[in-house]
Amino acid sequence: MKKLLSKLIIIVLILSGGTAKSQYFTNYTTLDGLPDNFIVGGVAVDNDNNKWFGTAAGVALYDNSIWKSFTTADGLIDNYSTAIAVDKDNNVWVGTNLGVSKFDGITWTSYTVADGLIDNAIVYIAIDSDSSVWFATSIGASRYKNSVWTDYTTVDGLPTDVLTYIGVDNATGDKWFATQMQGVSMFDNSIFTNYNVLTMDSLLDNNVFAVAADQDGQKWIGTWYGITLLDNANNWVENIRFTDGLYNDYVRDIKVDANNNIWVGMFADYNLDGGISGFDGTNWYSYSIGEGLVDKQVIRLAIDKTNNVWIATGNGVSKMSADELGVGTNVSEVVCSVFPNPAADVINVSVKGIKVNTIKLINTMGKEILQTSKMSINVKDVSNGVYFLKVVSDKEEVVKKIIINHN
Repeated sequence: MKKLLSKLIIIVLILSGGTAKSQYFTNYTTLDGLPDNFIVGGVAVDNDNNKWFGTAAGVALYDNSIWKSFTTADGLIDNYSTAIAVDKDNNVWVGTNLGVSKFDGITWTSYTVADGLIDNAIVYIAIDSDSSVWFATSIGASRYKNSVWTDYTTVDGLPTDVLTYIGVDNATGDKWFATQMQGVSMFDNSIFTNYNVLTMDSLLDNNVFAVAADQDGQKWIGTWYGITLLDNANNWVENIRFTDGLYNDYVRDIKVDANNNIWVGMFADYNLDGGISGFDGTNWYSYSIGEGLVDKQVIRLAIDKTNNVWIATGNGVSKMSADELGVGTNVSEVVCSVFPNPAADVINVSVKGIKVNTIKLINTMGKEILQTSKMSINVKDVSNGVYFLKVVSDKEEVVKKIIINHN
């Protein structure tokens, strides 16, 4: 009964949240099946779109219906999970302060410094495009491939051994090592090229905590002073801060979704404030507990196979649903047409089969631009771009893609 009541409370909060964006979040805690609400290790998505959570009290598996937990009793080397990732073969890798454990779906196998790992305390795990598994620690990096361990330190070219994150550019195979105090280092599988505030005038800070490569080959470098953006040739493009649209400047994670939207997780220790920001290529949109996020302490992000954004926090997990954002597949049998498309000044909607209550214009980040009950919608003041028109009735919703172009 306690679990049912928690769900009812969440639903009431969503319905009474006061903003349309609140309904986009679904929150999960120990009441739903997590072994602990502190999701220190983050979220990983396997090949079957199951979600794996590294918590302070073990690992949780959510298959979108049922929760299952794994602890040392099942073979995990330690319950305090500091990092989690899934490799190309669907093995789940869990980092802890005592080593790393791999789950092949049946058996847990653990590795420590005795096996070749550079350090037992794992900070981050990344999966390479060549199926290598990379481990970031505070004394260097380890790579595991074909049962062979290879370690990398300052002797090999890293600017420091204190690593915080590893980003992989899947298009080039380059690895980007985020460091504490020494900027970021790019490894092209041969040599390390180091970037810091001295070698790159506009790098915001030498304390780097996240790196992501988008579909255009741009690199998004997250620091505690905001984001530095590089182009596909690794040249500086711009710096992005709170004043440019980020929730705040204390970047904890960056991920890119299937639509090339950029998602940034942030949390500032000094005032205990955090949230997530999304960039659709034109505008930034931010979300925190006021919009339905389960907690302000954002730790890690993950994008699942259906483009939902999962947010690991210090007090549970939130899912920002792509379908609920209005960008899901239209499976309605209702006849609905939208014209003209592209539209410049007015969008006309024609619907047969349902009585329309409201029509919403939503951008690709899920932000509601306008809402009306009129079948002719004035969009003269709406910026050029791709949008989704959600036609809402009492029984169902129809989603149509629309382009607005005033040129």
